[in-house]
Amino acid sequence: MVRGWATSPDGRHHGAHYAEAAEALGTRSDGFLDFSANINPLGAPEAALAAGANALYEEAGRYPDLHYTELRAALAGYLGAPPDRVLPTNGGAEALFLAARTAAEKSAGKKAVILEPTFSEYATAAHAAGFEVERVAARRPETTFQLDLAVLDDALAGSRGVGLVFLCNPNNPTGDAVSRREVLRVAERVQEAGAVLVVDEAFADFAPHLSVAPEAGEGLYVARSFTKFFAVPGLRLGCLVSQDTERVRAFQPSWPVNAVAAAAGIAAAADESFAEATLAEVEIRRRELFSALGGLPGLTPYPGAANFLLVRGPEGLAEELARRGVLVRGCEPFRGLGPGFFRVAVRGAGENERLVEEMRGVLGGAP
Repeated sequence: MVRGWATSPDGRHHGAHYAEAAEALGTRSDGFLDFSANINPLGAPEAALAAGANALYEEAGRYPDLHYTELRAALAGYLGAPPDRVLPTNGGAEALFLAARTAAEKSAGKKAVILEPTFSEYATAAHAAGFEVERVAARRPETTFQLDLAVLDDALAGSRGVGLVFLCNPNNPTGDAVSRREVLRVAERVQEAGAVLVVDEAFADFAPHLSVAPEAGEGLYVARSFTKFFAVPGLRLGCLVSQDTERVRAFQPSWPVNAVAAAAGIAAAADESFAEATLAEVEIRRRELFSALGGLPGLTPYPGAANFLLVRGPEGLAEELARRGVLVRGCEPFRGLGPGFFRVAVRGAGENERLVEEMRGVLGGAP
């Protein structure tokens, strides 16, 4: 088995395992066409890269603004939320951990509900905050992984001691999404149960109509990541939107965002034309890729609302693709998925075509 798809010892599993796959195959890590990490196919905004480069030379010799006044205003404007409810973070992952830690202080319940299959960092963040994790199967292949809210209602029923619920929207890795109205209804139910709802909107930039960031209030925290849509995962920039920013900030080290990431984020948030171009491009390429994958023998792609698609195929396909120089995200570690499931990013037209051709070569489908 090519390494890079097995669950890591600490329970965290992600894509972009170039080095591990390359070592296992005896090849170069920079030689892969990577569909395992969901990054904007247009790349980073030029204005953001220029601003970051300028900050590297002009601002590296001094500390960032402790309160990130300009960055908060820029992100707030982008999200449509009040600046005093936006807390910049070191990527979306830090936002999740901060939200869980704050929920542990606010909620009497000691259980955290994870709606599987979903992102592995939720369980890690919950454990780090002292919660007992309760995993519930809330998405199934037979319903194209649409979220079964009745499962959540059962978890919240009675006095079961739930203090925290994570909801990923759109969900990673299945790609399904819940409407904005439904998310707000879930937030009400969770709050009535005395718990806190953390909505991870890491991919909501690709479906902005779903975002509840402007409504983040009592008992509702929204975690955002700006590294995927703006294609700067190495810079680590995100934020947590909540009514309790000062309480949350008490658990955060000072200066969590470096000057380069802050400058790039300010410029990216103001680039409306980049956002518009991205949404148009991803919509077209996702539709094309979904159709092409559905036409291959033995593959079942599932509809998605973001810049990736979940696919079910024969076991061993992800490994064989890696041997051909194409990395996809094997989903065997995700609860409720297992062997045969994998996730592919939506990339540019030519790259998507190569993915389909390599899959056709493995599966033996006619051109």
